[in-house]
Amino acid sequence: MAVSLKKIKNFEEHDKSLFPLSAPAKRYPKDYAVFQNIFWQLKHEKSPKDDILKLLFFFSPKVRLASDPNETTEFTVTAKEYAELTGLKPSSAYVALNRVVDALYDHSVVFYHPGKDRDIRTRLISTCSYKDGCFYISFTHFALYIMYVFNKQNSYTKFKVKSAVALHGHGLKLYPFLVQNEFRSNFDVSIKELKSALGLAENSYPEYRDFKSTILKPHIDDINSKTELTIEFKAVKKEGRKASHVNFIVRKKKTIGANQQSETGSNQEQNKITAKMVYLTIIQSEELSLRFKESGETTDELVERIKIDFKNNEGNRWIEKLAEFNIDFTIEQKV
Repeated sequence: MAVSLKKIKNFEEHDKSLFPLSAPAKRYPKDYAVFQNIFWQLKHEKSPKDDILKLLFFFSPKVRLASDPNETTEFTVTAKEYAELTGLKPSSAYVALNRVVDALYDHSVVFYHPGKDRDIRTRLISTCSYKDGCFYISFTHFALYIMYVFNKQNSYTKFKVKSAVALHGHGLKLYPFLVQNEFRSNFDVSIKELKSALGLAENSYPEYRDFKSTILKPHIDDINSKTELTIEFKAVKKEGRKASHVNFIVRKKKTIGANQQSETGSNQEQNKITAKMVYLTIIQSEELSLRFKESGETTDELVERIKIDFKNNEGNRWIEKLAEFNIDFTIEQKV
């Protein structure tokens, strides 16, 4: 969603102290993109085109796996890499990449800072150059912050780069949103919140049938065919006769091989992390309970779901999700 940047204060040197670039506790494999959740709430001077988002997804693991990056750190991308990322022919990838790098350089975003109670404007990249078939890009301090710092104070979403870049349009935001909520399996989200997550105006598509046929169905069909997720959805009426919410059922396709399952099971046994440790951690926190419960689920049902997942060697997904809330189990936590 585009926003006017007039009368909004620019990000300044003294603002950097508010966003320290502390190394992430867990960096995740290079096939994942990881962004603070504030990334999805940014306001944009111009609505970002697909190629800008896909290039940021590409750079995410490079930034995250870098050692102490700063505004002088240069990250590279070649036309060959961009062709592999987007499926373009190598002969046309250079022209397309040159265009998207220029667009990203000119791109500005706005974020709200609660401590200062005002909006702040910043670009995402500070320099870009080209030499010998390679583009060099350095990111601004704030861009590094949302691509590098992940902890309890800065919640984040991780998703597969390959899956994301296969999508287009609103699917590029809908897929991470669904990934973020996959662990809940079955959940409701208000149409107002969903439109906000997709960068749509609240008054757009006032009729649910239009929202469904234009936005939800085509992009969910795309997600189902091109990613590791399987999605079902339906309208829910909670506030009168009109649809007010959308119910999603999100599952991961069964693609894990026997060796990987065995490895996951052995890791859980080695770490001595039990279902009881997980469900006590969740139900003792009101925030986590609300975040992890499925639509209409009771606490007892949540506990039972966790137990079943651990029994079926699928407890690792709970452990990984809790890690995003900076909860790291140790042997001493065993109860």
